[in-house]
Amino acid sequence: MSISALIEELLNDVSDDFTPPLKEEIKLNEYAEKITRHATIFSIIEGGKLAGFIAVYCNDPEKQIAYVTMLAVSKSHRINGIGTQLIEMTVDYLKKIGFGKITLEIYKTNLKAVNFYRGLGFLIEKETDKSFIAYKNIFN
Repeated sequence: MSISALIEELLNDVSDDFTPPLKEEIKLNEYAEKITRHATIFSIIEGGKLAGFIAVYCNDPEKQIAYVTMLAVSKSHRINGIGTQLIEMTVDYLKKIGFGKITLEIYKTNLKAVNFYRGLGFLIEKETDKSFIAYKNIFN
């Protein structure tokens, strides 16, 4: 199975974590293909299955800002620290390539995600009607 297909399968698993469900907003196969082609992806495989992944765009080397487009952990692997491990892998990578800031968007309705990122030191930079834009400086 291709990485794109594994990502699509995991996105389908976590779709209902979003309001409205992710699969109602986007075509999961096209999104999985897009991030496979354009993002830097870190993943954790457990028991031969994709337990979680993070997709980050590192396409602003001038400003040295990376953007997390998706972090997903399968429902069967939550509370195992996989999300934290994926953020740590990403931050380590960004340090190596000289990026100084990581940003992401969190839906306001996803309180678990808001608390997760706050616990990892992310700060709210901006707020829209539906979401928070959060960031973390890589080098403190």
